[in-house]
Amino acid sequence: MAKKTTPFEKRAKLLVCILRKEDEMALTEVCNECCVSLHFSSLGYGTATSHYMSYLGLDEIEKRVVYSLIPNYCQSQVLRAINKRLKLYLMGNGIAFTIPLSGISSIISNAILNTPFREESVADPSKNTSEKERTKKMHELIVAVVNQKYTDKVLDCSRAAGATGATILHTRSINNKQAEQLIGTSFKQETDTIAFLTSHEYKAQIMEAIRENAGLKTDGGAVLFSLPVDSLIGIGRFDQDED
Repeated sequence: MAKKTTPFEKRAKLLVCILRKEDEMALTEVCNECCVSLHFSSLGYGTATSHYMSYLGLDEIEKRVVYSLIPNYCQSQVLRAINKRLKLYLMGNGIAFTIPLSGISSIISNAILNTPFREESVADPSKNTSEKERTKKMHELIVAVVNQKYTDKVLDCSRAAGATGATILHTRSINNKQAEQLIGTSFKQETDTIAFLTSHEYKAQIMEAIRENAGLKTDGGAVLFSLPVDSLIGIGRFDQDED
């Protein structure tokens, strides 16, 4: 009996790149050459332990965090092109990773998926993958929104739990009275959003460390959540087995 094949679902995906500020335009040019894409940029600040500082490209404090919407069937092509053009395989040049989306505006989606679909560019999920390949895909993005006065404490306890670095965005808590009443706490207006990219094995202990030291029941008031990461290029810890 012939084996049924599941048709590939074309969807938009979020590409996140943390780069040197001078590489921002080059990144968008690479993406636009590969596919129809939509980009947004924000200012971030990098921090890492001295052992990983140079490798992660976080010795320069100011970073650009670029969010791009791309077609999922162009993901591998886009990442390869970014890696080649921006040399993310070299120390200090940045990182790029993709996150699946659960929803998006149909108008935006239709525009992005206007990129011609080439079936040969999509990896065959039926092919066996090695244990090493499966392990490399197990990445998580931990996000903590915390009172700015507790940012250093969050960084310290997360490092002790296995985090090697973070990207910080200065943010504000706005119009949250209804949620604050239900949660039973008030959020400080001036906050920092701290993003940690880590392997799956460290996720639980990092989140628990932040919860204990700066969680909702403390003055840190950290709101914590994590996101799955599909593919990743340009970071030392996850490529440590590579030549």
